[in-house]
Amino acid sequence: MNLNKSLLAIAVTSALVGCGSDDDNNNDTSKGGSSASFVTCNDATNVCTLDGVIDRDYTLTADKEWRLVGFTTVGTGGKRVETAADVAAVKAAGVTLTIEPGVHVKALGTGALMVTRGSKLIADGKKSDGTIDPITFSSAQDENFDGEGEWGGVIVQGFAPQVGPGEPREVISCGDVVCNVKGEGGAEIGNYGGTDAADNSGVIRYVRIAEGGKVAGPNNEINGLTLQGVGHGTTVEYVQVHNNLDDGIEWFGGTVNVKYAVLTGNDDDDLDFDEGYQGNIQHVLIRKNPTKSGPTGSNDPRGIEGNSDLELAPTEEDPNGAVKTTNAAIANVTIIGSEVSNNAESKKGQQPGVKLRGMVNTTLDKVAVSNFVKGCLEVKNSQEVNVKVSNVLCDTVALKNDAPQEGQVTMIDAADMAFSESWAITNPEAALNTSAAIDAVDNGSNFTFDPTDYIGAVKPGTAKADAWYNGWIIPGSLDQVAAAAEAK
Repeated sequence: MNLNKSLLAIAVTSALVGCGSDDDNNNDTSKGGSSASFVTCNDATNVCTLDGVIDRDYTLTADKEWRLVGFTTVGTGGKRVETAADVAAVKAAGVTLTIEPGVHVKALGTGALMVTRGSKLIADGKKSDGTIDPITFSSAQDENFDGEGEWGGVIVQGFAPQVGPGEPREVISCGDVVCNVKGEGGAEIGNYGGTDAADNSGVIRYVRIAEGGKVAGPNNEINGLTLQGVGHGTTVEYVQVHNNLDDGIEWFGGTVNVKYAVLTGNDDDDLDFDEGYQGNIQHVLIRKNPTKSGPTGSNDPRGIEGNSDLELAPTEEDPNGAVKTTNAAIANVTIIGSEVSNNAESKKGQQPGVKLRGMVNTTLDKVAVSNFVKGCLEVKNSQEVNVKVSNVLCDTVALKNDAPQEGQVTMIDAADMAFSESWAITNPEAALNTSAAIDAVDNGSNFTFDPTDYIGAVKPGTAKADAWYNGWIIPGSLDQVAAAAEAK
């Protein structure tokens, strides 16, 4: 994305922050102070703005308001590395951006946050006393969280393996020690990737990301949360992406696992993985926007998309083509469609709830798909796809195009797919006789799926007040869609 600052953005920023200087009462350069080149604070308004490169450990404190003025980068790990010594030097020079619980980061249209490889983001919205005080990223335009594409998003890059094309679309050949993949998202995106599957980019927990997805150009956008070569040493749990113009969460390679995600109102795919991703995903509640009649532009909104459609030439090390290493295991997901995905007049027409294509391996277990008239699951190029389905529940057309190689989708009548106030499925088919967990993708993390005896994101019988998402997601972001579902 070309997020160059405009004169208007500069003028708005000046109005917001005044003339912050070293006269600020808090000159601590590591915690909320203004004595660093990347931050400017105004004592009169208690507003601090971020822009440029965060080149030292720094904390966004809960006693100030924070703005993302332009493309803000944590660390300098996006530069090319050529040797093992270069990799070690980048890791040694890495910095940590810590965001305290309760902080609300508001971005102007030119704003985005990118954590480069070797550096960390510690955004943990859970306080030490056990209470939840979520961290929020949104547009600075208003307080209603109802915008779309009003700023960039959050990008995290790591040294974990990546296989396949970067940007521009060309095959990236990574050696045994170094890897330099040009990331998607615009001119400011640097290089990512490496050989460290256990790489640690920090903690993202109890975090809400709303109204992002500003577009740089065709097939070049910033997702709500972009994970580029992020390793499984990183923690990503209890995350909401709301009203993003592009995807909710997208993995470009890497090995980071995700648990507990709420994805609401996103205009393209909600979960999107490709380019050699190896990981595990569990407990996800997806709801397409219930108030739009169709997607914006050329978006093709699905709940899940798994891609590895660039055919690489076989090598001695991998005679089948390296992209086949893309492998995801996904469990306990509820996907609820809307007219956004069902509008035949949109540029790309109606979309299925799940689409898997190219050379990709995927296991779907205890997944429910509702209200996608194109179909529940579409699998293309089955000779190159290894798909296993188990305990998948659907209320529309079960399969389109190529059938999965293993498993069966259970159909129920469309009029009978029902949800409780907590978005638990109330149909008896959602209750299982066993709590056996599926096998996790072996990405070196020792990840294990929580054993569950139900289909979907929420256990049947769970009260809304007891749902795992209650108390930290954006207020009304699920209440609104519940009302729409009842009116269907």
